[in-house]
Amino acid sequence: MKDANAAIAITAGGGGEALDVLGAAMIVKSQTKEAFLAEHVIPPGYFVPPHMHADDEEMFFILEGRLTLLDGGQEMVIGPGETARFPRGVAHGFRNDDAGAVRFLVLCTPGVQAGEMFRHFDRAGREAPLAPAAVGEICAQYGVRMA
Repeated sequence: MKDANAAIAITAGGGGEALDVLGAAMIVKSQTKEAFLAEHVIPPGYFVPPHMHADDEEMFFILEGRLTLLDGGQEMVIGPGETARFPRGVAHGFRNDDAGAVRFLVLCTPGVQAGEMFRHFDRAGREAPLAPAAVGEICAQYGVRMA
């Protein structure tokens, strides 16, 4: 059997695995044992409270719009062409204060936990809206803790 990580893999423009992550579109572009890459489109007002990843480093690369980052009581705004890196174990959150959607790439390394968590949110959210306690429980299963 050939190792899937040993071959070049291409995801066509507009392609990928479509997920709904708590009301925001996410298109998984690629995932291996070492990395997870997705395009995330979050609507105005979308908010992810400060949290920490035990196992994953996370990076955002902004494609469109402006994203407000939350870092230990500080707020920073990043826009198109800018990158933010969140080391594992460091609390961070974000929200869309813009009038339009914010579109950005999410890269997690190694990313296995993150990818599975996003898929879990998609599955669970199709059954019923998730209460905050349920979101926290799902996060905890994948090494993510609310700060």
